[in-house]
Amino acid sequence: MLSTKRLLLSKPSNADFSLFSEILSCPQQTKYLPNEMPYSISQQQDYLRNRIKHWQEHGFGTFVISLQCLGPKQASKLDVKLGFIGIEYAPSSDLVDIRFALIKQHEGLGYTSEAAKAVLEFMSNHTEHRHIYGVTMPENQASKSVLIKLGMTPALGVTFYDYDDLDYYSLVLNLN
Repeated sequence: MLSTKRLLLSKPSNADFSLFSEILSCPQQTKYLPNEMPYSISQQQDYLRNRIKHWQEHGFGTFVISLQCLGPKQASKLDVKLGFIGIEYAPSSDLVDIRFALIKQHEGLGYTSEAAKAVLEFMSNHTEHRHIYGVTMPENQASKSVLIKLGMTPALGVTFYDYDDLDYYSLVLNLN
């Protein structure tokens, strides 16, 4: 588990299906994914299953983002699940890229950038991966903004998704 000032990041489990389903069934959330439409229940189940499997096989992957709730008489606890973020292997590649999505009502509050910084630090401290990519559709300005805020720059001549019109960004992590 990772934590930031406002967030807790944990490995996904089957108990997180409702979070993934809420995001992957939303037309606004999925319009920038390769399907460009909501996922079926079966696709949602596969998506979560693949996130869990990635952790099991590689020791890193996607985290569930939860709001950290700190009260005067209570310890930190998981309260509200906001979305997910992680770095995983791109299909048919030894390259890794960052992926993220928040439930629509939690967008625009800086949660993605805050969580992404923690994930990049985790990757730097716990894996051999130093070159991280970010991929977005050209019209997805919100995702581009997050990638640029993380220090990513356009990666020209790179393609690893079987989709024609994507913008690729990259970042080289500092060695710790």
